[in-house]
Amino acid sequence: MIHLRTRGRFTSSVSTKLFILTFLSVIVLFLVIALFGYQRLSEPIRQNNNKVLQGSVVQVEDYIKTLMNSLQSQLIFLSTPVLYNTMNEDDYSQLIDNIMIYHQEQIHGIYLIENDKVHISSPYGYQFFVPPERIKEIKAQTGKMGLWWSPPHPVNERSVITVAKQIDKNRVIALDINLSALTGPRIIQDEQRRIYLYTHTGEYLSTNTYLEYPKTYQDHLEMKEALRSLTQTGVSSYNTVHTSFGNYTVLSSNQNRWDWVIFSVIEESQAFPLLDSLKHQLEFVLLIAILLAVIVSVWITNYIRKPVTAITRQFKAAALGNLEARIKLKRNDEFTHIGDGFNRMMDNIQSLFDDLREAEEKKRHHELKVLQSQIHPHFLNNTLNAIYCLGETGQTQEMAEMIRSLMGLLQYSTDKVGDIVTVGDELQQLERYGQVMNLRYGPVFEMDIAVPEIIWGTPIPKLTLITLVENSIFYGLNQDEVNHIIVTGKHESAGLVILEVSDTGPGIELERLESLMEKPETSNPSKGLNNLGLRNVQERLRMTFGYPYGLNFQVEPDEGLLVTIQLPAGENGE
Repeated sequence: MIHLRTRGRFTSSVSTKLFILTFLSVIVLFLVIALFGYQRLSEPIRQNNNKVLQGSVVQVEDYIKTLMNSLQSQLIFLSTPVLYNTMNEDDYSQLIDNIMIYHQEQIHGIYLIENDKVHISSPYGYQFFVPPERIKEIKAQTGKMGLWWSPPHPVNERSVITVAKQIDKNRVIALDINLSALTGPRIIQDEQRRIYLYTHTGEYLSTNTYLEYPKTYQDHLEMKEALRSLTQTGVSSYNTVHTSFGNYTVLSSNQNRWDWVIFSVIEESQAFPLLDSLKHQLEFVLLIAILLAVIVSVWITNYIRKPVTAITRQFKAAALGNLEARIKLKRNDEFTHIGDGFNRMMDNIQSLFDDLREAEEKKRHHELKVLQSQIHPHFLNNTLNAIYCLGETGQTQEMAEMIRSLMGLLQYSTDKVGDIVTVGDELQQLERYGQVMNLRYGPVFEMDIAVPEIIWGTPIPKLTLITLVENSIFYGLNQDEVNHIIVTGKHESAGLVILEVSDTGPGIELERLESLMEKPETSNPSKGLNNLGLRNVQERLRMTFGYPYGLNFQVEPDEGLLVTIQLPAGENGE
C-alpha cells in the first residue's frame, strides 16, 4: 500500500537536497581557493602599505619641526638686543610686519612687550587683544628661561601657542602661532587623509578636516572623542577607529619636543587600496563561483527534479482518485521504466473501476425499479376492504371513484415505460393517492395543491411527490389535530423550478432525518404504496439531474416539516 504525503518540508525533497549539496560543494571549492590566494598576497601588501602610511605621519611631524624651528629662529633674531638698539621704532615695526606677511598663515600675531604693555604689534590692532594677565605671565615665564613655549590657549576663537624671548629686563618679544596652520593643506595634499593634533593629555589642538558639511562635522565630533580616548589609554602607532560614518585606519606619532600626538586618519578602503582591490577581486571571484554553482546545481537538480516531480504529481493525483493520471516522460532511463509501469497499473485500475461502476449503476437502477414497481399487500388489502365497505353500504358512486383512483395508481406505479414523468402527471396521480388515503384513514389530513400550470411540463422522477406526501401522512397519524399538507411550486430564475411539500404534523428530529438520509430504509410491511423512501428519492433525483438538484429539508420541532425539491426547468417551464 502506497502512502503519499501531500505536504512536506522544503528540505525533504530529493531535488532540494541535491541542489544544496551541489551548490555548497562548488562554493566551498572556490572559497578555499580564493582564501588561500588572498592570504598569500594580503600580508606583503599590508606591510608595504603600512610603511607608506607611516611615512605620511613622519611627513607631518617633520613639517611641524621645520616650522617651529623657523619661527624660533625668527623670534631669536627679533630678540637680539643689538638689533633692537640700532633700529628705530618704525624700522623695527616694519621688520615685524615683513615677518608677519611672510608667515601670515602660521603666525596669528607678533607683539613687543615693554614696561608691562604691548608697545608694537603686527597686525597693529592685535595689541589691544592681549590681556594684562597674559602679559604678566609672558614676562614671568621668559624671565626664568631663554625661550618659553606656552600651553595651547584660545585667542579670538582660535587655538594658539605663545612663543616668547626676553630682549632685556623691560622688553619681551612674543608671537602667537596659529595651531591650525600645523595641520593645514600645505602638509598633506591628499584630500582623503585627515590630520589631527592633540596634546599628550588628550587636549584637542587642530585638524585639517573640512567641516562645512553637517555629515563631515558629525563625523569629526565622533573622531575627536575616539582620538581623545586613544591619547588617554595609550597610543600605539597603528589603530582602527569606528564611527557612525565608516571605519578608519589611524597612524600616530609623538616624537617631538612638545610631546604632541599627531594622528593621520584615513578610511580603511583608502589606507590599503591594493588590499581593497584584492577584496573586490575576491568578491568578484565569489560572485562568479556563486553564479557557476547556481548554474551547475540548477542543471543537475532539474535533470533529477523534473521526472521526480512529474512522477510525484501523478502519484498524488492517483491517490486523490484521479484515474486519468498518467506519467509522460521524454527520456530513456530508469524514470521512464517507472512511468511506464505506473501507466499500465492505472490503465488496469481504470478498467476495473469502469466495470465496477457500470455494474453498480445497473444494480442500483434495478433496485430502484423493483422498489418502484412493488405494491405493499397491506396497502392493496386495506384499500380493497374500504371499497368493499362502500359497496356494502350502497355507496356505489363513491366505490366507482375509488376503484378508478386505485386502478390509475396501480397502472402509474407499475408502468415499465419510463421513470421520468411530468409534474402535471405526478400531480394528477397525487390527487388520486389523496382520495385513496382519505378513504382508508378518514379526515386525518387535508391536502391542498397550488402548483402553477407554467411548470407542469417540468420533468420529475415518478412517485417523487407521492412519496413525500405519504411520509407527511404517516408521521401525522398519531396527532390529535388534522394534518394540513400543502404542495406548491414556482419557477425561479436561471432555469430552476422549486416544488415544496409542507405539513403541520409533529415534525421529525434532526438526528432521525439524518439517519433516514444516510442509511437504506427498511420496508414498511403495513403502510405506504411502495418501498420508496426519502433516501431513494434523493438518489433518484441526483442520479437523474445531478448536483445541486435534489431535496432540501427545513425542520422546525413541533411545527411540521418543509421539503423543497429543486428541479431543472423543463420544456414548458423555460
